[in-house]
Amino acid sequence: MNRSQQLKTIAWWEFKRFFKWKQELISIALLAIIFLVSAGWGVITEVFSEQHQGAIFYQNKAEQSWRFEAPDDVPLRAAGSMEVQQWQQQLPDDLDVLVVISPSLEAELVVREKDDWQDGLVKALEQQLQQQRIKQLTLSDQQRQVINEPPAITTTVQSTEVSAQDEDEGGFSEALPMLVTVAITVGVFTGFGLMMMSITAEKQQRVTEQLLTIISPTQWMDGKILGITLHSIKSMVFLGLFFTGIGLVASMFSGGDSSVSFDRYYGAVLSVVFVLLGLVLINAMLAGFSATIDDPNHSSRSSVMLLPLLPVFLSFSIIDNPDGGLAQVMSILPISSFVMMPVRLLQTDVTWWQQLLSLALLVVFVIWMRNVAGRLFAMGIQFYGKEPSWKDIWNAIKG
Repeated sequence: MNRSQQLKTIAWWEFKRFFKWKQELISIALLAIIFLVSAGWGVITEVFSEQHQGAIFYQNKAEQSWRFEAPDDVPLRAAGSMEVQQWQQQLPDDLDVLVVISPSLEAELVVREKDDWQDGLVKALEQQLQQQRIKQLTLSDQQRQVINEPPAITTTVQSTEVSAQDEDEGGFSEALPMLVTVAITVGVFTGFGLMMMSITAEKQQRVTEQLLTIISPTQWMDGKILGITLHSIKSMVFLGLFFTGIGLVASMFSGGDSSVSFDRYYGAVLSVVFVLLGLVLINAMLAGFSATIDDPNHSSRSSVMLLPLLPVFLSFSIIDNPDGGLAQVMSILPISSFVMMPVRLLQTDVTWWQQLLSLALLVVFVIWMRNVAGRLFAMGIQFYGKEPSWKDIWNAIKG
């Protein structure tokens, strides 16, 4: 086999090593069930909801000029004065609530015991009685308008690059960067766990030493990095589908438009490029350093592998200020640009030179880290039963 075929074989083997079709299909089936149940939860609750029968009595009916509109789950029938006197002492078996409206627009509820379904009835009574009280006040039309209508609030955006469509999509634009950051965190943690387990286990079992007689350490590292990165992408895609399903369900219940018009296609595509390069970078760093650990259960260096996760954690603290100085610096530095640049691209306008500089630095850093990972692996595999010193690690990094 030539070099590209060997790399493909290693990457595919590393991916299939942790990818179990049966488990993945079960996970997808569970996700589909959760989505279907969530989407149809309104219908399910309506089918199984229990109606509570009630009666309503208006004192001084001649003076009563309005009728209370009860919630759908608590239909109210009219009650007579003789019945009310008896029901106020003891409700009949076919009646769950008695509502008595006084001429002063106050209400009394008679129930057997306190229950959650009564909250909706009480809230509806409060709102409608309050509206009727306002109508009875001797107010002018202008005063009634002031009471009934909230004050108008106008927002003036001085930036000429903000369109009306951007304002309508404000909630989506604010939520998307957070979802992207969470997805990157999941992808990074996936690579962290699998890379540590894969390399240290093979090193202890001395499997890699036999394989290195056939292929070079760099090829073996490249295959592992690509294979684990595929797993990270799989985890991120699964999480993205999950959040997409939740968003669609929430849109159904809110009555809003489930279609999202997102015109930042260029930013979205470039964000994907940054995320993919970032996953390769992080997995290369984790692969190289994992090769220097002999036993992850007893090594004091395992905590050092958390350092590549620091930029991901820091991005959560500045996600609300994408144009700040720290956000701009982090979006250019290759160690954190794979997180912060997508956040900025999805929230604000980034100058072309920052995009170009950030992407160029990230590509160069990925290539350099890939070579470093190969050298660390070649050096670390020779230390069986002990770990290389920090001086040995530094010499391998320098090449």
